Amino acid sequence: MSSPSPVSSAVGPVRVGQLWQDMAPDMVDRERMLRVVAVGATHADCVIERDKQGTAGRKTRPLALKRFATSAFTLIEDVVDDADQVIYARFLAAMTGVQGGNPSPVQYATAALRVHKELAAEAGNGQG
Repeated sequence: MSSPSPVSSAVGPVRVGQLWQDMAPDMVDRERMLRVVAVGATHADCVIERDKQGTAGRKTRPLALKRFATSAFTLIEDVVDDADQVIYARFLAAMTGVQGGNPSPVQYATAALRVHKELAAEAGNGQG
């Protein structure tokens, strides 16, 4: 039950390790966060990672994957595949290298574009 789900939201498939905020009206104030621990064909198993009412650590009932593609949940933290970890680290280093007290989105995009061009050049030289 750990393969990516064929059901996807705007951010992609539901995957093990993701952290989602429950956006149900009665859960928003509780700041209830759910960590995906298993993904099946139609449902995901989650553990409550944070809840102001003290239910952290408990398992939820299986949640329909299609609900993650709605406004019922907001993706808070995605996972990075092992194969992408090195590339992710390079992008993250470029983003954190942006200087200034209030960096603009353009500065972040420029940093990411620089890494993208480096990776493309490396792939063209047989290095990637």
